[in-house]
Amino acid sequence: EAGTRLTFAADTPVPAAGRGADDALSPSRAESRAERPLYATYGLILATFLGTMGLPHVVVRFYTSPTGVSARRTTVAVLGLIGAFYLLPPLYGALGRLYAPELTLTGEADAAVLLLPDRVIGGVGGDLLGALVAGGAFAAFLSTASGLTMAVAGVLTQDVLPSRAVPHFRLGTLLAMAVPLAASALVGGLPVADAVGLAFAVSASSFCPLLVLGIWWRRLTPPGAAAGMLVGGGSALLAVAATMGGLPGGGGALHALLAWPALWSVPLGFLTMVLVSLATPGRVPAGTAAILARFHLPEELGTEDLRAEDQRAEDLRAEELHAKGLRAHQPPTEGPRTGDPQAGTGQREETTR
Repeated sequence: EAGTRLTFAADTPVPAAGRGADDALSPSRAESRAERPLYATYGLILATFLGTMGLPHVVVRFYTSPTGVSARRTTVAVLGLIGAFYLLPPLYGALGRLYAPELTLTGEADAAVLLLPDRVIGGVGGDLLGALVAGGAFAAFLSTASGLTMAVAGVLTQDVLPSRAVPHFRLGTLLAMAVPLAASALVGGLPVADAVGLAFAVSASSFCPLLVLGIWWRRLTPPGAAAGMLVGGGSALLAVAATMGGLPGGGGALHALLAWPALWSVPLGFLTMVLVSLATPGRVPAGTAAILARFHLPEELGTEDLRAEDQRAEDLRAEELHAKGLRAHQPPTEGPRTGDPQAGTGQREETTR
């Protein structure tokens, strides 16, 4: 009841709220997490670490970098900011345990972010800080949602819809919003933190192998990249769907494997890409070595020569295609007929002219 005061002896663990009906969908509250805490922890760490690099609204930010130097500088800055961000959740958890321990008893631990400013500072300063935190949270929600919507809508417009016109882009935007809205309506009991972890697992299993091997391994082929994304991302997506649907229950090894799939789906994606690429060595795109060298060499160390070499190769390929097209459309010529003494002479005269 409201106003009830509980007193515990020193060093007594704070009791937590019991499992509810909606906890069957929550990996963080499942029995398998208590049974296998090490696997759950490393599964979440791997998903968040590797999944960050494959987020569409993060990758497209590199398009705004005019040079390779600025892109590398952006990477370092982003890594520093993300690393600082990942230090905040444990800090909030520790402060919540210290200043609002009753939230674990009532099952309302998500409210710690809004309650801590008043508990720690109090007064007008606490109210102002709480308003700032709430405004920052909503700004983060909107910026992330809008960035993802734009990225997904761009992919749909470019690769799925008939054209890249503005009406089709608007249709792609509606489709990009409709799917997550429908999913959120079906699994409304899934906590936001668990949903984020599952989404990061899918990103880590599909885009992370593609980016790592595509940048560092020159033998990657398009069939290998496609197969790795389908196998790794598809297996993680099936595991996420099973977890959100509550199929494996709340405990056991199977639930742990499906609730934190990154530990096995990420290696599966890498392995599939490598094996399929090795099986299709003839599908390596032309100019891969020069492109990878341009990726990794500083711009002042001769990358202009690489660009010139690529341009010459493209010009030669264009000339070959043009010549093939001319030969394909050129009608066959008739040779000199037997017994016609003027045929050969006329052909030689035409050639001379």
